[in-house]
Amino acid sequence: MTAHATSAIVLRTVDVGETDCIVHLLTPDLGRVAAMAKSARKSRKRFPGTLDLLNRLDVELAVRPRRMTHIGRAKLVTAHLGIRSDPTRFAVACRLAELLGRMAPEGGAGGDAARLHAFACHAFDRIETLTPDAKLRLFLQLESLCALGLRPELSACVRCGKALAGGAAFPFHLGDGGVHCGDCRAAAAHEGGTSAVEGATVPVHLGTLRALDHGLRLGFEQLHRLSMGAREMREAEQLVGRFQRFHVGLELRSEMFLNETFASALRP
Repeated sequence: MTAHATSAIVLRTVDVGETDCIVHLLTPDLGRVAAMAKSARKSRKRFPGTLDLLNRLDVELAVRPRRMTHIGRAKLVTAHLGIRSDPTRFAVACRLAELLGRMAPEGGAGGDAARLHAFACHAFDRIETLTPDAKLRLFLQLESLCALGLRPELSACVRCGKALAGGAAFPFHLGDGGVHCGDCRAAAAHEGGTSAVEGATVPVHLGTLRALDHGLRLGFEQLHRLSMGAREMREAEQLVGRFQRFHVGLELRSEMFLNETFASALRP
């Protein structure tokens, strides 16, 4: 058994038996970790309000080869009370936590785990302080995929690298992670059949691609400088949503909660 001290974000908790729970953590050195917290639901003295969803902690883990990791100690660093006090912020944060809980790799891989943990800390901080509007929701989803190593190609043909031009919609290929120019679209159709190619693509205009690329370059704090029309937002939301589902393999449970919360916030 090895005692390992690290920082962590609580992504999910699962009750086990009458007193224990399994806590899914995102750490900067071990990646995603599922750890047993013995008697966590029985003893408030041992884990006093530390293991709640979204909390940022300092933890001491008992890492045992081929056996479940245990949490020996946990100290609360940040509770993100600003997120918990606002339904829209909480819904946005829950979607991010669920995505990371499903897609973040287990085990540290060089600096990848540290970069992903740093992104998550920054993202939750921004959710707490910035206005949780549709644009922040969209780019938080896209930035999350980028942090997980799934950054789409937005400025050139993903197959041949040719710069994009023209006013017609391009087919964004979900499997390839980018759009196909006219020549590559014809080649892809010849290789896999027209129906198969069309089923794996999302139509998107060049203006939408440029807006997404510009927004990624601006970052969360400068999104207010980005102008997106109704068509661009609609196309962008469809593209990013389908790109996420393609890689996750299912609809996130928190997605419905997020949609309902946003719809409720928009009602007069």
